[in-house]
Amino acid sequence: MKKQQLRLLNMVLLIIITIIGIALSYQLRYSNDLILALLFVSCVIYLVWAFIFHKQDKSLTLTVSLEYLLTAALVVILLLGVLVYK
Repeated sequence: MKKQQLRLLNMVLLIIITIIGIALSYQLRYSNDLILALLFVSCVIYLVWAFIFHKQDKSLTLTVSLEYLLTAALVVILLLGVLVYK
C-alpha cells in the first residue's frame, strides 16, 4: 500500500472512531462514570494509534511521543474538570 493511501486510510478510520466516540458520549450523557471510562479508553486508543502510525511512517521520535502523551493528559484533565464540577 502506498504511503499516501495509508495516510488516507488512517485519517478516515480515525474520523470514524471519533464519530463513534462522540455518539457514545451523547448516549451516555447521564452517566459520568461511563463517560469517564469512555474518555480513558478513547485516550488509550488515541495514543496507541498515534504510536503505531508514526512507527509505520518512521517519524516516531521522543518529541512526537511527548506531544501525544501531553495532549492526551491535557484532554483528560480538562474533561475531568468539566465532568466533576458540572
